[in-house]
Amino acid sequence: MGTPANPAIAYSNSQDNLQVLKQLYSDDAWVMKDIVFNKNRFLSMVDKDETEMGLGGLNFPIPVLYDVGGGGSANLGTAQTYQTAPATASFLLTTVNVYRVGSIQNQFLRASAQNIGAFMPAAKMNVKSLYMGASNDIAFQMFSDGSGVRGTFGLGSGSINAGVITLDNLGMVYQFSVNMALNAFSISGSTATQSTGGAIGYVVAVDTGAGTVTVSPTLQGAAGTPSGWSTAFPNLGRVGDTLFSTNGLNSANMLCIAGLGSWVPSVAPGPSDSFFAQNRSVSPTKLAGLRFQGQSESIQDCLIDATNQLAAQSSEAGDPDAIFINPISYQTLVKNLTGQGQYQMIRAKVNEEVEISFKALVLPTANGEISIIQDRNCPAQTAYILTMKTWKLRSLGKIPQFLTFPGFYDMLGFPIPGQDAVEIRVGGYLNLSCNAPGANAVVALPQ
Repeated sequence: MGTPANPAIAYSNSQDNLQVLKQLYSDDAWVMKDIVFNKNRFLSMVDKDETEMGLGGLNFPIPVLYDVGGGGSANLGTAQTYQTAPATASFLLTTVNVYRVGSIQNQFLRASAQNIGAFMPAAKMNVKSLYMGASNDIAFQMFSDGSGVRGTFGLGSGSINAGVITLDNLGMVYQFSVNMALNAFSISGSTATQSTGGAIGYVVAVDTGAGTVTVSPTLQGAAGTPSGWSTAFPNLGRVGDTLFSTNGLNSANMLCIAGLGSWVPSVAPGPSDSFFAQNRSVSPTKLAGLRFQGQSESIQDCLIDATNQLAAQSSEAGDPDAIFINPISYQTLVKNLTGQGQYQMIRAKVNEEVEISFKALVLPTANGEISIIQDRNCPAQTAYILTMKTWKLRSLGKIPQFLTFPGFYDMLGFPIPGQDAVEIRVGGYLNLSCNAPGANAVVALPQ
């Protein structure tokens, strides 16, 4: 599906300053704290199940009690006649994969083993790159809808001209990197259709100030619009993150994490909804969260109103306790609260070895104070009001981790057939779950 027959592969060697892997970094606190979680706030705060039982089997049932039932009466006999069972749902959660890959020439690997002191800084940089890439992929997908879309052009004011893409949402520019291979596609329902001819666009430049991504039809080539790319295919996704087949974006088929955009969608589920085998349209708020339109209010007012409305639902899960917003919206709110804003330190215990802390705004509401936390992965002009104990990131092993076969390639990676090199893999097998979607909300912000 658009993948070149012989893609260029860059092997690590002493000349290009790529690096040697050492397993000792896999459990080091600096890797997890400084690289993986420090800037990815929701990823750091969400509860995690990293055991082999956390997401085992063909699927993992997530039961939800969303209604106590409609039976009852002032008359005992009538209550007995019209009694009903509690309304329950079960989401059959499946696993998705996240991969980051690096390759090292065997000669360089052996040379560095004899003189590890000289190569130690390079080894750290290699590990940092792999872990940072995998963790950023996971953190981004935690807010997404599983479609793999990293940005769009042509659904708003965005455009493409001679390979220069101006994104509809300029804030999404941070989800692109130089040399990233992209697909352009359209979406209809749960089906994604690749651009005519399936041409790939390779990122050759990213301008975070202008919100533009420049692509080329060839790897590291000159800027140019890939064949078949147009605003008729306005969605941009990394190659391999989107399944281009009928219903490929259905939760059971999609290749990326079912993030907040899936569990609490901005559009209420319709009659044909099938989210992990559950039709949420029977109770769209309790099974797919609250949607609040706050564009006509200030950020502060709409967050207060949305939080109060969510708390009024009296969810068995309790009151919401965290709000996540994009840094641009966060800074706008800080400016509006000049001299009035109150802050608190949030301590997040990532796992048994790692704990981080960061500052958050405090929002007073009718149901008490709630923390407002900026996360660079949250979509612009969007806030998620969450009851954190309803969420869990389930994974087969650590998030992220070195991907090895225990007892075979525990230390250095996988021999590459036909090459005097080994391949190193970092990533995970995981997905996000929620046992009470109705205790959460998505808010459309004014800015």
